[in-house]
Amino acid sequence: MVSVFGWLFVGIGTLILVLIGLVLWPLSLVLERANGHLPHRISKFWAKMITVVLPFWEIHAEGFERIEKNKTYVVISNHQSLLDILLCLAKLPFHFKFIAKRELFWIPFFGWHLWLARYISLNRGDPESGRLCILKARQWLRLGVSVIFFPEGTRSRDGQIHEFKAGAFKVALEEKIDILPVVIAGTRDAIPKNTWLVQKRAPLRLKILPPVSVSGYSLERLEGLRDEIRSQIIREFDKLKEEIHA
Repeated sequence: MVSVFGWLFVGIGTLILVLIGLVLWPLSLVLERANGHLPHRISKFWAKMITVVLPFWEIHAEGFERIEKNKTYVVISNHQSLLDILLCLAKLPFHFKFIAKRELFWIPFFGWHLWLARYISLNRGDPESGRLCILKARQWLRLGVSVIFFPEGTRSRDGQIHEFKAGAFKVALEEKIDILPVVIAGTRDAIPKNTWLVQKRAPLRLKILPPVSVSGYSLERLEGLRDEIRSQIIREFDKLKEEIHA
C-alpha cells in the first residue's frame, strides 16, 4: 500500500509538471536556444517535491561548498537504484544532463519530459547508440552544461561498486573538463534493482567529493585516472554505509 500510494503521488505530480513543461517549452526554445534549462528546472522541482512530501526517505547531502559556481563538470557517480537520478535532480545545484535507457523515454508523460529536457537517450546493447550518447555528451559539455555519467553502466545487483568503464574519463580528458565525483548510498535499500516497490523507510546519502583536475593527465594515464576516481568513491561509499547502518 505504501508503494501504491507513493507511485500514485509520483504519477499525478509527474502529469501536472509535464503539462506545465509542455506549456512553457516554446518559451524555453526562444529564450534558451533549446538547451532544456527550463525543463530541467521543472525536473528539479519535481524531484524536490517527491523527496520532501513522501515520507519514505531521510536525505542527507553534503559537499556543496566544493562546487564552483558556473563551472562545467563531468560528474562521475556510482549507481545503486532508480532513486539515484531522483536524488541528483533534487540536490545537485547546477544544470546537467544524464544518460537514460531509451525505454524510459517511451513512458507516457515522464518520458516526454525527459525528451523536453534534452536528456540523453541510450539504446543498450547498440554500439552506435553508445557512440551517439558520447557525442551528445561532448556537445553539452562544450555548451557549458555538465553531464552525469554512471560508469558502472547499470545499477548494481549486489550493492557493491563494480568496474568503471573508461568512456566518461576519456571525454573529460579530451574536452579538458574537470571531474566531480559524487557518492550515493542508501538508495538500493529503498528500491533495489528489478523492483519498483519501496522496501522500507531508508536514509539516503549523497556526498560531493573534491573535484579532480584533468590538467595533469594524458590519455596514456586514462586507466589510472579512472581507477583513482573509483577508489575515492568506494572509500566514501563504505564510510556512508557504516553511518547508515550504525
